[in-house]
Amino acid sequence: MRLRQRNVAASDRVCNEIGFIDDPPKTTTRLTIDDDPLAAGMGHRCPSCGAPVQRVHRHAVDRGLSLFRTVHRYRCVAGSCGWEGRLHSFTGDRGALWRLRLLWMTLGAALAIAGVQGWRQHQRLLERAHPAQVGLGGAELKSQATPAGQDFEGETLPTHDERVAGNRTPLTLRNSCAWGVPGSNRYRGTVTQALHAANLPAEVVRQVAEKAERGWVHEQVEISREGIRTLDGRRHWGNQMLAMAFGQTLCFNTRVNFVPGHVEHAALYRADDRQGRTYTVIVPYVCDNVAVLGERGEIPENGHRTPEPATWATALLGLGLAGWLTRRRRRRP
Repeated sequence: MRLRQRNVAASDRVCNEIGFIDDPPKTTTRLTIDDDPLAAGMGHRCPSCGAPVQRVHRHAVDRGLSLFRTVHRYRCVAGSCGWEGRLHSFTGDRGALWRLRLLWMTLGAALAIAGVQGWRQHQRLLERAHPAQVGLGGAELKSQATPAGQDFEGETLPTHDERVAGNRTPLTLRNSCAWGVPGSNRYRGTVTQALHAANLPAEVVRQVAEKAERGWVHEQVEISREGIRTLDGRRHWGNQMLAMAFGQTLCFNTRVNFVPGHVEHAALYRADDRQGRTYTVIVPYVCDNVAVLGERGEIPENGHRTPEPATWATALLGLGLAGWLTRRRRRRP
């Protein structure tokens, strides 16, 4: 009898493998907590009537509170009650949860700071590409309409202009000039007077004046109507200079108006202010004019400067988080 039962069981297995038995094997479907809204509220009771509760979608405020304490939103299943609110629902490792929260908060802070820094850098690039011009009007239109190879001396700034009120130099301040004839009106003042009239920081004026007096040239540039660029071609400015001194005048928003193909060379000087902003000044060899290429100051993308406080804060926060996680790992057996 036992031998016969063994043979029958063996034949059934063979039939199952070959496919003679058509009945598929029975499977059991197991519901998860997310599939059953009532199971999602298991272990919680309505604080109003004591009936079971079911989990519902959280609001934005609930998700914000979950950064510090894990909460979910529940609704009472009793139709006569209608209670809905937040309940604490975490029963796992609180240490791991706080480490995860701290990591997410650090990443969020870093992304926010990176976004602010990117926006500031974008604004600086826009200012460098399209420098602000004050007092545009008829003089600006005449400057743009001046034929190539001709000068245009712009218009005198009004006395109520703050740049005129703060000017302590003998230079006359003008606006919207065109420089078309190199050497026709040589500058007769000093580098210090020109930079003070352009309202550059005192430390920048002192550095550039000393370098120009001693001949400490950083680079040389080529000037043409297409723009101003260094001889190695790594840096390029447009043909609009933010301020240029010639004769006994300092003219803001001066445009290079050479005839096509004409090129002049100039010495380039750089200086940093106390905030780490870099100012660029050129002195053409043909006429000793003093031109400012960065009134607002430009911060080079690859330059060396003091990190901003936000950068220091991000670095210190990251180092502190790494040290805390390392210490926690060492404490574990």
